[in-house]
Amino acid sequence: MLARVDPARTELLIRRAKAEDREAVDALFREYAPIVRRGLRRMLGERYRRQLGDSEDAAQDALIAAFEALPAYEHQGGGSFLAWLLCIAERQVQQRLRSAGAAKRGGGRATAHLESLDGPDPGAADPSPSQVASGRELESRVREAIEGLPPNEREVMLLKRYLQLDTAAIQEQLGLPTAGAVRALLSRAQARLAERLSAE
Repeated sequence: MLARVDPARTELLIRRAKAEDREAVDALFREYAPIVRRGLRRMLGERYRRQLGDSEDAAQDALIAAFEALPAYEHQGGGSFLAWLLCIAERQVQQRLRSAGAAKRGGGRATAHLESLDGPDPGAADPSPSQVASGRELESRVREAIEGLPPNEREVMLLKRYLQLDTAAIQEQLGLPTAGAVRALLSRAQARLAERLSAE
């Protein structure tokens, strides 16, 4: 779970980081990197664990790229820095996955047993090829549907679904006035997501 952070302190650290204050960047990295790593594992799932043997390096590189993009971050008053970081990091890992897939198709087999960021799971059975394909297809459909949501609904879904934040943490991240506002936004986002998925 994300430790409670002071939004005013985060905004100050972001301003300092944009002014190339290395200590501010390091402070933001320490606070946000662990939760973004966990979010990446949930967001990218089995594909991430199986295709990237160096998944810890992939997560680290993605986070570094996200923090390098910090000058482009604009706080819009209702946006979440955490959701923004997760999206940037996810794009970086997706690029790496595409490169890994291209290299695999170009010759040589990928490592047979790849470890996740949490370590190997010796009791887990390998899924069948049809289960893998079905899981990838569903994962892709859900991600595309989430990307198509309005920005505030997309952010609340990222924070809840992939980062698994509770209502109070989401309220703080999005700057919403009440827990009821979080629940209402999440309910709208879930309804729109279900509508988009059923329309396909």
